[in-house]
Amino acid sequence: MRLPYRRLALISALALAGTLPLALRAESDAAHAEPAPAAAGGSASASTAASPAAPAAQAVPASEAASLQPLLPSSSLGTPPGSPVPSSLAGATSVAIAPSQAPAHRRPAFTPTRLPAQMALPAELETILKAVGVTSEHVGMMAIEVSEGHTLAAWNAQQGFNPASTMKLVTTYAALSTLGADYRWHTGAYLGGRLQGDVLHGDLILKGGGDPKLVIEDLTAFVGQMRAAGLREIRGDLLLDDSIYLPEGRRGEAIDGDPSQPYNVQPYGLLMNFKATRLTLQPRGKRVGLMMDPPLADIEIDNAIKVAPGKCRHGIGGVQIRDGGSDARPAIQVSGQFSPSCGEQGTFAAVLTHRQFIHSLFKAAWTAAGGIWQGQTRVMPGAARGKPWQEWVSPRTLADVVQDVNKFSNNVMARQLLLQMAAERRGTAATLDQARDVLGGWLASRGLRFPEMVIENGSGLSRIERISPQHLAELLRDVAISDIGDIMRGSMPRVGVDGTMRNRLVGQPVAGRAWVKTGTLNDVRAIAGFVDAAGGKRYAVAMMVNGPRAEASVRALDAFLSWVYENG
Repeated sequence: MRLPYRRLALISALALAGTLPLALRAESDAAHAEPAPAAAGGSASASTAASPAAPAAQAVPASEAASLQPLLPSSSLGTPPGSPVPSSLAGATSVAIAPSQAPAHRRPAFTPTRLPAQMALPAELETILKAVGVTSEHVGMMAIEVSEGHTLAAWNAQQGFNPASTMKLVTTYAALSTLGADYRWHTGAYLGGRLQGDVLHGDLILKGGGDPKLVIEDLTAFVGQMRAAGLREIRGDLLLDDSIYLPEGRRGEAIDGDPSQPYNVQPYGLLMNFKATRLTLQPRGKRVGLMMDPPLADIEIDNAIKVAPGKCRHGIGGVQIRDGGSDARPAIQVSGQFSPSCGEQGTFAAVLTHRQFIHSLFKAAWTAAGGIWQGQTRVMPGAARGKPWQEWVSPRTLADVVQDVNKFSNNVMARQLLLQMAAERRGTAATLDQARDVLGGWLASRGLRFPEMVIENGSGLSRIERISPQHLAELLRDVAISDIGDIMRGSMPRVGVDGTMRNRLVGQPVAGRAWVKTGTLNDVRAIAGFVDAAGGKRYAVAMMVNGPRAEASVRALDAFLSWVYENG
């Protein structure tokens, strides 16, 4: 089914601006299945990845930052491969193993791969890596034949590396296994007063079910559903029951201190439209006009853009978008220089708090549907009781959502999936610690024991997440022989065809024969997925490069896929 352009563009932009966690450049080599507008720009300093000799953090020059479009966070990515997690983080990030938690998806116990002694790096890869200045200790790889489990390639395979967004494969596989591919999210509307005629004398309560993709088209349809049920005027407030997840507190802060960047959007029980809007700059003679899509009500726009005449030297990448005003009267401040000769340009930005954003988005949608409401919006966990008056059931299944997460590498959606597993399993307000416990228990029940693995939020947007190439490949082998193997494989970018692998290895023999999730942060490049080799066998593969020259290793990652195809 073809997605509405606005929705697809937003998903793509969030993937670009939010996939590459940590000063990562958002899967910049990605070409998405459909054309999408430029993603939100930003600036950040580069981070050091985990590497045997973790280099100091390096700053991205301002000139380069402007050209990179969505940049990510700054600061160190953490400890070198194999190093222990800092004691201050260990309790909060290590995956707890709780075998007593029975999963919904079972199969016979998994048999770990018998790893032979260190194998030699394929000569082609070694040549490429040396040419670009990547040393072998910064590289880890594994290729396993899925049916028999024999090893085709292994190098530093048991070493823990920062996997960047390839960690999403762990999260999405666990979610599909524990929640089921047909799982859908429910958002309820409750009446907090008497409905007389078409007037509600009291509050309207919305209870979030953790839907990771309740986009503007969905909200518009839900508002239409409530209007069709007879409600026109709300003489009270909008209450948000977000109790399905507990707030993350300081651990949920923006990774680079900039909450306006889409990659920094935090999970929320009533997440709407990814808490993002598309801001379009429209040259109008000697001034620049601004337009938001979707529109937001009750928001003042402080347009402080300075017009830069002449050639197109100042595009959307040089514009800063920040929250302003007060909690009660929010505003969005837009500043910087812009050259009208660049023409109309747009970018996605995460704006406001979740409460403010929902207030503005809902009011605009309610008014557009002919409704009347002049109240405030308040967060009130537990406000929704009993049976909902109206209910919105997500039009997409978990399998559909996993497609977005893996093909477009959407961070906030992956983070919501991790929490949703805990919310469903525990039946209480989910926390990250509970979610990691559930994930650890599920892994243990599958016979997958990964002692080096560190999960922070399950999206790869992390300085400290770790997994070894061997264990990521073993997880994929488990995927391949499971009853949801085709769903998982189909959710990954197809090499040379779509998603973040659309423009890589085009026209090469492996194109169309491999399904690969990519991962990109400053000083981190990674791939993981499946290759259907020329010899007729399918291989689970993983390769990670952590180090100061990781950005130059993309050719080697692609060569690894071709090597597996040709030699498997």
